Amino acid sequence: MKKASIKDVARLADVSIATVSQILNNKGDRFSEATREKVFAARDEVGYVPNISARSLKKSHYMLIGVVVPTLALPYFGAFVQHLQNLLPENMSLSIMSGEQKQADAAVERMIEAGVSGVIVVSQLADPNRIADLLKQRGIAMVVTENHDDLELADVVYTKDQAGGRLAAEHLIAEGYKRVALLGNQVFTDNLFYRAGSFKATMEEAGVKVSEITTHNMSKQSGQAAAMAVSISHATATFALNDELAIGVISGLSKLGWHVPDDMSVIGYDDTDYAAFYQPSLTTIHQPVDIVAKTALDVLMARIADHRLDRQKIAVDVSLVERDSTRPLQV
Repeated sequence: MKKASIKDVARLADVSIATVSQILNNKGDRFSEATREKVFAARDEVGYVPNISARSLKKSHYMLIGVVVPTLALPYFGAFVQHLQNLLPENMSLSIMSGEQKQADAAVERMIEAGVSGVIVVSQLADPNRIADLLKQRGIAMVVTENHDDLELADVVYTKDQAGGRLAAEHLIAEGYKRVALLGNQVFTDNLFYRAGSFKATMEEAGVKVSEITTHNMSKQSGQAAAMAVSISHATATFALNDELAIGVISGLSKLGWHVPDDMSVIGYDDTDYAAFYQPSLTTIHQPVDIVAKTALDVLMARIADHRLDRQKIAVDVSLVERDSTRPLQV
């Protein structure tokens, strides 16, 4: 869809382009309230947003790209943002905001006002179709890593979480485990839902008992707090839905006098940069965050260059990295 221009606003409001420009740039005091309201109504109807990056582009080829992540406190999302920053050329800069659900929706809307040319949404959106439609009306490109099944108006780049959950399950099954704990958040994003669902389905097919333990969030602190529940679950192995929870539960079990992997095997998800250095080093599902970030940026730039391209939906492979936090069950 063609991006609305100031000419479209002027045509609909039946005023000059100069009038629209002055009113929208807070220089319209000399115009009547009725004229100002007519211009604002026309702006909203056609979906026009003064594009700061476009104005700058004419002068210095500058472009602003937005990224919305759930949080910068978790290493995976910090690494994602860092990779994007490393990949951006000098004529582009990154606007970073964080939040989930309604907060993520609001973050995207604020980026529209800031004049981004495109936005990468790593967070779960509360109303993804409304946000996608809002961006499309304004000619702003969007790539998402969540909401990828039901969001037809955006390009999608995501990791194969169903495969990741299955890999974790198959590893524990091969190690001989018959009772396992699944450690996850109170509220699942789509990606967490896929990896947990695949894990449980694979375990069920193998006749393995899964005890689900809910955490407050996805932090090390929540993992540590869940250690007591894990210890009384009769499980002999735990699959945590990210590395933070995995490291937290290992720490919590240690405080209870348990040793990993002697008393409990633990497997995480993400393969964050410290997973190999923690003791015991963490068996985990590797998500190639560098590849995901580069692919998302490449798809976004292609969409900015040509909005007529077919929708892109790219799934990135994951892999199991076996380290010291799991071992075959000793019977």
